[in-house]
Amino acid sequence: MRSVFDRSETPRDLRRQLERLEGLPLRPSTVREVLIRAEQGDHESLWPAVADQDPGVALALLRPEGVNPIVLAAESPWWPREAEEVLGRLWRHGMAVSCAARRFATENETGDPAHWARIGLIHNLGYWALAAVNPDVLSALLAEPDPTLRRDLETTWLGVEATELGRNLAERWGCDPTLVDATWLHADSAGDLAACAHDPKGLNLVQRALVCAERTPWALTTERVEHGPGGDPRQRLLMAEVQVRCGFEFVATDASNHEERLSRSHARLLLRALDLERGLAARDRFLHAVADSDPTESLQSWADRAALTWCAEPGAASARVVWNRFEPGLTSPPSTDGPKAAFVVPLGRRGKPLAEVQLRVDPDGPPFDPDKHPAGPAWHAWADLVADRDRLARRLAATLAIHRQRVETGEHELRLAKLEALAEFAAGAGHELNNPLAVIQGRAQLLLAESDEPGMVRSLRTIISQAQRAHRMLRDLMYVARPPVQRPRACRPDEVVLSCVRDLQDEADLRKVRLLAEPGGAASAWTDPDPLRHLAEVLLRNALEATPAGGTVRITTNGDSRRLDWVVHDGGRGLDLREGRHLLDPFFCGRQAGRGLGLGLPRAARAAALAGGALTWRSSPGRGTSFHLTMPLSLPPQEADALPSTG
Repeated sequence: MRSVFDRSETPRDLRRQLERLEGLPLRPSTVREVLIRAEQGDHESLWPAVADQDPGVALALLRPEGVNPIVLAAESPWWPREAEEVLGRLWRHGMAVSCAARRFATENETGDPAHWARIGLIHNLGYWALAAVNPDVLSALLAEPDPTLRRDLETTWLGVEATELGRNLAERWGCDPTLVDATWLHADSAGDLAACAHDPKGLNLVQRALVCAERTPWALTTERVEHGPGGDPRQRLLMAEVQVRCGFEFVATDASNHEERLSRSHARLLLRALDLERGLAARDRFLHAVADSDPTESLQSWADRAALTWCAEPGAASARVVWNRFEPGLTSPPSTDGPKAAFVVPLGRRGKPLAEVQLRVDPDGPPFDPDKHPAGPAWHAWADLVADRDRLARRLAATLAIHRQRVETGEHELRLAKLEALAEFAAGAGHELNNPLAVIQGRAQLLLAESDEPGMVRSLRTIISQAQRAHRMLRDLMYVARPPVQRPRACRPDEVVLSCVRDLQDEADLRKVRLLAEPGGAASAWTDPDPLRHLAEVLLRNALEATPAGGTVRITTNGDSRRLDWVVHDGGRGLDLREGRHLLDPFFCGRQAGRGLGLGLPRAARAAALAGGALTWRSSPGRGTSFHLTMPLSLPPQEADALPSTG
């Protein structure tokens, strides 16, 4: 037993080496082909044809984390040249099982033939691991013809049988369950332990392939059956295939330790170059996204742009950028469709994530590690900048809204103060001026009644007219400042309009303007007829003043007992926006001196507003102006009492 160990080694040292083993070495020919293809830029198919004959590659492809050929070449040692004899024997036996398993899987349509070929190649994983650690021990075991003594030696030297060692290693490395089963159940040709397998059908396939391999010259037992020219044609075909695939050495004779070190360094440099290329591409994608962005784009637009950029990352199947829903103003609906994200990358600086990138990876793509993204810091800074810009925009909008509200409140308060001052002025002026005006008008009327001289009559009538005009101006001031209290009663709005039309007919005739009324409203309504009379008079008188001789003024009434709807259209020259800007403002007068206060339309607008209605206008230069009055009407008391309560 001591002859297979160096003087400095013991079976315990061998077991420690097996416990520290993390994989199988590679064949030099495999590494050479991988590096040549990588240098040529053929990254889509780095595995060469000899890869399916390499047990190290087969093991890597049966492990869960996947494998990059260049990474494998950079991290895996080479099989030693000194063990060519025992490695060649184990290799040819494994290739015989591999070829037979591939054929059976193809014929029986049992999964992927390449998968079962890899399992057949390394089904004796315990022996392959022992060959990687101490080929001399493996040679001693294979030299023992008695299976019972061989198992005893395995237990003595390895601590467990080789099949148990293979299962332990396959489970520790997280290999495919079918490989775990094949490592310790491949020799169970009777099928007594088939129920223990994850895939009994696949295990039977490997066992049949092992039987075929044991009937070839490369069997690991001494009980192999020799076949001459008249043997089974399928068996001869299997032997020919193994001879073709294994027609060269397992370990190249020209491979050296120096070449192994240089090749691994070469592979590391290639990986570094690939990382730099990916990093440069990622930074370029980021720069293109920044260059194509709009400084004023919304948060959602930025999120969509960022998601498209992340989708272009190698290995990413889809991406979605979601703003933090707990940050005021930064809201995105949570995603409920599709599979759960494989990675979540937070974006933001100063220890506060503002957004997150939800990534789903492509299972067939290259491995993806968002934590090592080359442009990660730039993405954090950009997300922080976009969030700060949006936050400042919202603060600016809030500040403007508050300022606008304060201005509007101030204007309203100023307007109320003006109206109150106007009311005080109108009250004082009315008290102080109405009495003298009444005396003047009364005296002028007495003199008019006693005078027969035409000149005197004209003068007295002018005095009376101007006194009445002054009285109307005072009345307008009082109405705008303090409108009279409404006294609703039953009335006919159309009759009010027709009465006003009749009263203004003389003035219309004097101006040579045609005055038309088109009543069509309700027969009766419950409202105060006095404000209606004022409204009709103001609108008609304003239309008469705006319409030149030969024109037409038309008033149309509509509505019902609940709503009043009047339209007054004149035949004037129309108004532009500059002229109509202060049309309804009582504190702005565009008239020349001597043409009145211009409070007619502001008085009408205020009366309509106090009643819950509105006075609007529409004008086209050269086509006249239309004033549209809408106002709600009250129900008679008996009808209002009959309505159901809503409390």
